[in-house]
Amino acid sequence: MNVVDKAARLAMVAHNGTNRDGEGNVPYIVHPHAVVAMLKEWGFTEKANPVTLAVAWCHDVLEDTATPEGAILDLDVELGTQILSGVRRLTFKPNVPHGSADYGRLKADYIAAVARMAPPEILAVKIADRLCNTLDFLADGRPAKALEYFGYGAPLFARIPVCAHARSIEKSRKQTLLWLAVANGTV
Repeated sequence: MNVVDKAARLAMVAHNGTNRDGEGNVPYIVHPHAVVAMLKEWGFTEKANPVTLAVAWCHDVLEDTATPEGAILDLDVELGTQILSGVRRLTFKPNVPHGSADYGRLKADYIAAVARMAPPEILAVKIADRLCNTLDFLADGRPAKALEYFGYGAPLFARIPVCAHARSIEKSRKQTLLWLAVANGTV
């Protein structure tokens, strides 16, 4: 089994029994699957980009589950450290409650830090994550929330040109922006 398949299996086990917030009974694993699918649509492949796709599968494992870091390291002898480094970079675990005044500021600081410091392949995972979440808010009938969420991604989107497959990523960003405008009645 290759490292991307191992990462998918780890994500399925880690998120087993959990559902997406606000989306009824949608299993959580649908989200990392969508992020990986978007990356593949942009041109990332298991052969050329195994670390990127493994990080995409596991990007919420440390943040949202009790999975230990060692489980990510154990995915592959050669690539485990790189995968864990990418997942750590995408993990946001503030020491304040979700609805607190400081949460929004800390989240904005986190997004800015990812945009500024993440290597391009990890940045692409975060951009796909942001676009997939935005589309999920739209599908869930929350266009205002989708627009707000998309807006917080501006520092990430500004760095699209440094990513592999930047043209495809920018096309998806523009398409999502169009859907947001239609959903919010601004077109």
